[in-house]
Amino acid sequence: MKDDITLIKRYISGDEEAVEELVMKYQKQVYAFAYRMTNNIEEAKDLTQETFIRAIKGLRGFRMEASFKTWLYRIAKNTNLNHIRQNRHHKEIKLEKPTIGNQRGALSAIIDKEKKDHIKKGLDELPARQRLSIILRAYEGLSCSETSKVMGCSEGAVKAHYHNAVKRLREILKEKGYEIRP
Repeated sequence: MKDDITLIKRYISGDEEAVEELVMKYQKQVYAFAYRMTNNIEEAKDLTQETFIRAIKGLRGFRMEASFKTWLYRIAKNTNLNHIRQNRHHKEIKLEKPTIGNQRGALSAIIDKEKKDHIKKGLDELPARQRLSIILRAYEGLSCSETSKVMGCSEGAVKAHYHNAVKRLREILKEKGYEIRP
Protein backbone atom coordinates (compact mmCIF):
# COMPACT_ATOMS: atom_id res chain seq x y z
CA MET A 1 0.00 0.00 0.00
CA LYS A 2 2.83 2.36 0.85
CA ASP A 3 4.37 1.81 -2.59
CA ASP A 4 1.01 2.58 -4.18
CA ILE A 5 0.69 5.85 -2.28
CA THR A 6 4.20 6.84 -3.34
CA LEU A 7 3.36 6.10 -6.99
CA ILE A 8 0.10 8.08 -6.74
CA LYS A 9 1.90 11.07 -5.23
CA ARG A 10 4.53 10.88 -7.99
CA TYR A 11 1.78 10.82 -10.64
CA ILE A 12 -0.05 13.79 -9.10
CA SER A 13 3.28 15.65 -9.10
CA GLY A 14 3.54 15.10 -12.85
CA ASP A 15 5.46 11.81 -13.19
CA GLU A 16 3.52 9.92 -15.93
CA GLU A 17 5.67 6.80 -15.47
CA ALA A 18 4.31 6.36 -11.94
CA VAL A 19 0.81 5.61 -13.22
CA GLU A 20 2.27 3.14 -15.74
CA GLU A 21 3.87 1.31 -12.81
CA LEU A 22 0.50 1.14 -11.04
CA VAL A 23 -1.14 -0.22 -14.18
CA MET A 24 1.60 -2.83 -14.63
CA LYS A 25 1.30 -3.84 -10.97
CA TYR A 26 -2.47 -4.46 -11.08
CA GLN A 27 -3.21 -5.16 -14.74
CA LYS A 28 -3.20 -8.97 -14.48
CA GLN A 29 -5.40 -8.94 -11.37
CA VAL A 30 -7.95 -6.56 -12.89
CA TYR A 31 -7.98 -8.55 -16.14
CA ALA A 32 -8.47 -11.86 -14.27
CA PHE A 33 -11.33 -10.29 -12.33
CA ALA A 34 -12.97 -8.97 -15.50
CA TYR A 35 -12.56 -12.31 -17.24
CA ARG A 36 -14.17 -14.14 -14.35
CA MET A 37 -17.06 -11.69 -14.39
CA THR A 38 -17.65 -11.95 -18.16
CA ASN A 39 -16.10 -15.25 -19.32
CA ASN A 40 -15.05 -13.40 -22.46
CA ILE A 41 -11.45 -12.55 -23.34
CA GLU A 42 -12.18 -9.49 -25.51
CA GLU A 43 -14.71 -8.03 -23.06
CA ALA A 44 -12.25 -8.60 -20.21
CA LYS A 45 -9.53 -6.71 -22.11
CA ASP A 46 -11.91 -3.83 -22.82
CA LEU A 47 -13.20 -3.73 -19.24
CA THR A 48 -9.65 -3.80 -17.87
CA GLN A 49 -8.77 -0.81 -20.03
CA GLU A 50 -11.98 1.00 -19.02
CA THR A 51 -11.25 0.32 -15.35
CA PHE A 52 -7.81 1.88 -15.59
CA ILE A 53 -9.08 4.85 -17.58
CA ARG A 54 -11.65 5.55 -14.87
CA ALA A 55 -9.10 5.01 -12.12
CA ILE A 56 -6.55 7.36 -13.68
CA LYS A 57 -9.20 10.03 -14.19
CA GLY A 58 -10.22 9.74 -10.54
CA LEU A 59 -6.73 9.38 -9.09
CA ARG A 60 -6.47 13.00 -7.98
CA GLY A 61 -9.57 12.46 -5.83
CA PHE A 62 -8.21 9.28 -4.25
CA ARG A 63 -8.01 9.54 -0.46
CA MET A 64 -4.55 8.43 0.57
CA GLU A 65 -5.74 6.73 3.76
CA ALA A 66 -7.63 4.04 1.82
CA SER A 67 -6.13 0.99 0.09
CA PHE A 68 -5.52 1.68 -3.60
CA LYS A 69 -6.09 -2.00 -4.39
CA THR A 70 -9.53 -1.97 -2.78
CA TRP A 71 -10.39 1.34 -4.48
CA LEU A 72 -9.30 -0.08 -7.85
CA TYR A 73 -11.38 -3.23 -7.35
CA ARG A 74 -14.43 -1.08 -6.58
CA ILE A 75 -13.94 0.68 -9.89
CA ALA A 76 -13.49 -2.69 -11.62
CA LYS A 77 -16.61 -4.05 -9.91
CA ASN A 78 -18.73 -1.08 -10.99
CA THR A 79 -17.34 -1.12 -14.53
CA ASN A 80 -18.03 -4.85 -14.90
CA LEU A 81 -21.49 -4.79 -13.32
CA ASN A 82 -22.53 -1.85 -15.51
CA HIS A 83 -21.30 -3.73 -18.57
CA ILE A 84 -23.14 -6.90 -17.56
CA ARG A 85 -26.38 -4.98 -16.93
CA GLN A 86 -26.14 -3.24 -20.29
CA ASN A 87 -25.39 -6.47 -22.15
CA ARG A 88 -27.56 -8.89 -20.18
CA HIS A 89 -29.46 -10.05 -23.26
CA HIS A 90 -26.40 -10.33 -25.48
CA LYS A 91 -24.31 -12.54 -23.20
CA GLU A 92 -22.17 -15.07 -25.02
CA ILE A 93 -19.78 -17.42 -23.27
CA LYS A 94 -16.48 -18.06 -24.99
CA LEU A 95 -14.27 -20.71 -23.47
CA GLU A 96 -10.71 -21.52 -24.43
CA LYS A 97 -9.77 -24.97 -25.65
CA PRO A 98 -7.63 -27.06 -23.30
CA THR A 99 -4.05 -27.73 -24.28
CA ILE A 100 -3.55 -31.44 -24.74
CA GLY A 101 -0.23 -33.21 -24.44
CA ASN A 102 -0.29 -37.00 -24.28
CA GLN A 103 -3.31 -39.35 -24.19
CA ARG A 104 -3.46 -39.60 -20.39
CA GLY A 105 -2.98 -35.84 -20.03
CA ALA A 106 -5.58 -35.26 -22.74
CA LEU A 107 -8.34 -37.04 -20.85
CA SER A 108 -7.42 -35.31 -17.59
CA ALA A 109 -7.31 -31.91 -19.33
CA ILE A 110 -10.71 -32.50 -20.92
CA ILE A 111 -12.27 -33.51 -17.59
CA ASP A 112 -10.70 -30.54 -15.78
CA LYS A 113 -11.84 -28.17 -18.52
CA GLU A 114 -15.37 -29.56 -18.41
CA LYS A 115 -15.52 -29.03 -14.63
CA LYS A 116 -14.24 -25.46 -14.97
CA ASP A 117 -16.76 -24.76 -17.73
CA HIS A 118 -19.63 -25.97 -15.57
CA ILE A 119 -18.44 -23.86 -12.65
CA LYS A 120 -18.18 -20.78 -14.92
CA LYS A 121 -21.69 -21.38 -16.23
CA GLY A 122 -22.92 -21.94 -12.68
CA LEU A 123 -21.36 -18.64 -11.58
CA ASP A 124 -23.27 -16.90 -14.37
CA GLU A 125 -26.54 -18.15 -12.87
CA LEU A 126 -25.83 -16.62 -9.46
CA PRO A 127 -27.17 -13.20 -8.46
CA ALA A 128 -24.56 -10.47 -9.07
CA ARG A 129 -23.59 -9.92 -5.42
CA GLN A 130 -23.17 -13.65 -4.78
CA ARG A 131 -21.09 -14.09 -7.94
CA LEU A 132 -19.01 -11.07 -6.98
CA SER A 133 -18.34 -12.43 -3.48
CA ILE A 134 -17.06 -15.73 -4.87
CA ILE A 135 -14.90 -14.09 -7.50
CA LEU A 136 -13.35 -11.63 -5.06
CA ARG A 137 -12.81 -14.13 -2.25
CA ALA A 138 -12.05 -17.42 -4.01
CA TYR A 139 -10.49 -16.31 -7.29
CA GLU A 140 -8.94 -12.94 -6.45
CA GLY A 141 -7.92 -13.92 -2.91
CA LEU A 142 -9.23 -10.76 -1.24
CA SER A 143 -9.83 -10.87 2.48
CA CYS A 144 -13.33 -10.56 3.88
CA SER A 145 -12.51 -7.00 4.94
CA GLU A 146 -11.20 -6.04 1.47
CA THR A 147 -14.19 -7.69 -0.19
CA SER A 148 -16.59 -5.75 2.03
CA LYS A 149 -14.93 -2.48 0.97
CA VAL A 150 -15.09 -3.41 -2.72
CA MET A 151 -18.72 -4.49 -2.49
CA GLY A 152 -19.73 -1.60 -0.23
CA CYS A 153 -21.29 -3.75 2.46
CA SER A 154 -20.45 -5.18 5.88
CA GLU A 155 -18.16 -8.17 6.42
CA GLY A 156 -21.19 -10.07 7.70
CA ALA A 157 -23.01 -9.41 4.44
CA VAL A 158 -19.96 -10.62 2.48
CA LYS A 159 -19.93 -13.83 4.51
CA ALA A 160 -23.65 -14.31 3.91
CA HIS A 161 -23.34 -13.65 0.16
CA TYR A 162 -20.39 -16.03 -0.07
CA HIS A 163 -22.10 -18.76 1.96
CA ASN A 164 -25.31 -18.48 -0.09
CA ALA A 165 -23.32 -18.40 -3.34
CA VAL A 166 -21.42 -21.58 -2.50
CA LYS A 167 -24.65 -23.28 -1.45
CA ARG A 168 -26.48 -22.20 -4.63
CA LEU A 169 -23.51 -23.08 -6.85
CA ARG A 170 -23.48 -26.59 -5.38
CA GLU A 171 -27.20 -26.89 -6.15
CA ILE A 172 -26.71 -25.67 -9.73
CA LEU A 173 -23.84 -28.07 -10.34
CA LYS A 174 -25.71 -30.95 -8.74
CA GLU A 175 -28.64 -30.28 -11.11
CA LYS A 176 -26.14 -30.61 -13.98
CA GLY A 177 -24.77 -33.88 -12.63
CA TYR A 178 -21.70 -32.54 -10.84
CA GLU A 179 -21.10 -32.46 -7.14
CA ILE A 180 -18.60 -30.27 -5.29
CA ARG A 181 -17.50 -31.53 -1.95
CA PRO A 182 -16.59 -29.10 0.86
